[in-house]
Amino acid sequence: MEVNSSIPVLTPNNWNTWKRDMQVILMHYGCWQFIIKTEPADPDVGSTYKEKYDFQLRKDRTFTLIYTIISPELKSLISDTTDGAVAWKILKDHFEPMTRERVIQLLDEFFGIKYQPGEDVGIFLCRVNTAASRLQEAGHKVNDLYLGFQIDKVSSSRIPVNSSTNLQMERRGIYCRQDRSGTNT
Repeated sequence: MEVNSSIPVLTPNNWNTWKRDMQVILMHYGCWQFIIKTEPADPDVGSTYKEKYDFQLRKDRTFTLIYTIISPELKSLISDTTDGAVAWKILKDHFEPMTRERVIQLLDEFFGIKYQPGEDVGIFLCRVNTAASRLQEAGHKVNDLYLGFQIDKVSSSRIPVNSSTNLQMERRGIYCRQDRSGTNT
């Protein structure tokens, strides 16, 4: 089974999951460096013909993979380029515009995250971190007070906060303190 056949095509409704899946596929094929601009635009001057050919093949594959895994109505967005990094930026700007409305929407989503009864605390914290990361990508630094507000939802839900929970929170840079009675605050 080919790796890129395992994810659904990009539609107007699945950008966030498609973006993460596509990142993994591009990493699998050695193409993600072109998107994050750690790979130079052109091969070194002293490169052999084979190295130049392999470089161009990976660069072309970056665009090809993106183009083949998007729905037909979205292909027109990137039809004017053959550069994978440019295509990625066009799609990102289309689905994640840097506007005040977008930041407000993301803030609403962030504060709308609720702890579900029976949910693993680590999963809840991951959802909070994902929302915080999306806000940061949109240019809005998430205040520690906001994170504390979200974590307070966990402690106010009467979840037993044990050493495993504390470790999960610590790994995510979220700390809670225990008072002398042993309850978390």
